Amino acid sequence: MNKLFIASVLIIAVIITTGSGYMGTLPDVEAEFTYMRKEKSEKAASPYSVEELDKENEQKLKPIPRDDENYVDIIIKRDKTSEYTNDLNLVIKILEKLRRCLNTNQDIQMFNAIVSNLIDHIEYIRNEYKDKPESNYLSYNKLLSLSQQARETANFRTEGLAVIKYKPYTSPDNIYTKENLDEKLENLLNNVNDTIFILKNLE
Repeated sequence: MNKLFIASVLIIAVIITTGSGYMGTLPDVEAEFTYMRKEKSEKAASPYSVEELDKENEQKLKPIPRDDENYVDIIIKRDKTSEYTNDLNLVIKILEKLRRCLNTNQDIQMFNAIVSNLIDHIEYIRNEYKDKPESNYLSYNKLLSLSQQARETANFRTEGLAVIKYKPYTSPDNIYTKENLDEKLENLLNNVNDTIFILKNLE
């Protein structure tokens, strides 16, 4: 009897371990997943079409206040003058070099080189903005005046070196005296300082 019992247990064990499989019915999970996918899709979908969203955003945006003088002056004009401001920044750097040159009494070659560079940049600004609103600005007209003064001072200094070889400073008809040159250089330095201040404090 023990042998028969053992044999029966072994047969049952073999059947269980050979994986004869589950013979029942599985739950229908496809329907559950279909419901979840549908719910997720409905949440992600926009309640408005692209055209409706564009129309709604357009209604929320304020129209450009063309009649508002503050908007025109501050926004539009400032955008238009940004290029002018950039051009002035280049001139400021040259003016600061000229100021150092005048304050340190550097030689005439350095002085003339800086003045020539300054005149070229101011001439560019004159041509670029002569028919534009910027030509009415104080900064624009100040630069034109300074350019003329710098040219005259450089010419005076250069001519003085040539004349001194033939005329003494004490000659009655010699205008290229040290006193006259020092006065012109001092006046130029004052004008350079004034111009730098104006350019750095543009509205």
